[in-house]
Amino acid sequence: MHWLVSINAIVLDNGDCPAEEFLKLLERNDKASYKALAHIIVQHADYGALRNREKSKVIAGRGNLLEFKTRNGDRLIYFYLPGHRTILTHGFHKGAAASAEYNRAEKIRDQYRREVENGNG
Repeated sequence: MHWLVSINAIVLDNGDCPAEEFLKLLERNDKASYKALAHIIVQHADYGALRNREKSKVIAGRGNLLEFKTRNGDRLIYFYLPGHRTILTHGFHKGAAASAEYNRAEKIRDQYRREVENGNG
């Protein structure tokens, strides 16, 4: 069954798109991880939520934050919106301080939700 999930990435007020920047960095520096992450994103777009916890998992205690994962330790954080919409926040390598990265994702998500509620998203 195909779900046709819409996947979008957050663009910050300064014009930066952290998810896109992370993917470009991976493409330059770790092609295998880039290809794995790109494949996971395509699977998610075509088939909906991935059930394999090795590729996608809920971030416990972070209210609707999830992460796509590669075997090489790269992570791309996202959240859901109604209507089969997935919103990418940013990516990081597993060695980074995960708690700080999750806090950053929560701030990005919460700001996005406020802007959507105010008609700016």
